[in-house]
Amino acid sequence: MSRLFMCVAICAAVLASPGSLAQAPSRAAPQPKANIDKMDDAIKKYQDATRHYQAGQYKLAEKELEDFLGRVGEHAGANFMMGLVQIELQNLDKARTSFRTAVNLDPAMVAPRGYLGAVEAFAGNMQGAAEQKAALEKMKTDCAGTCPKAGEIDTALERVTQNMGAAAQPQPS
Repeated sequence: MSRLFMCVAICAAVLASPGSLAQAPSRAAPQPKANIDKMDDAIKKYQDATRHYQAGQYKLAEKELEDFLGRVGEHAGANFMMGLVQIELQNLDKARTSFRTAVNLDPAMVAPRGYLGAVEAFAGNMQGAAEQKAALEKMKTDCAGTCPKAGEIDTALERVTQNMGAAAQPQPS
């Protein structure tokens, strides 16, 4: 019983003393607060880019995505959307770069990998297309048709396969 009484007394003394742990939060240096407004502006840029893309206003979507990426830095989803925008603007080099960045930032994203493979095939880089196709086939095997991304994997794989087949056809002269 005396041990319990002693522990209680020590704890009470520590908590009551001016330099105790109970006093630490009020003595801590003020911490910087997150600039929520800055993030709200960035999120609005992303939402505006999506809206412009859906409306077929690709140059406006491109501008909003450039602003968004300039504010937040690396972002797989924004790079994927930028790739889609660049396809619509018929700038396949920029589309390829954007899809590649999205895949590098998030290798589990399916759609950018499918588009990257398709663009690689269209550009004549069959090795690059085959690499994306192999990655998608591995995803499909790992998924075994049971994961939430099963349909998306099939669509992406079909996209790459079709573009590889079209690129392999002799072009009319």
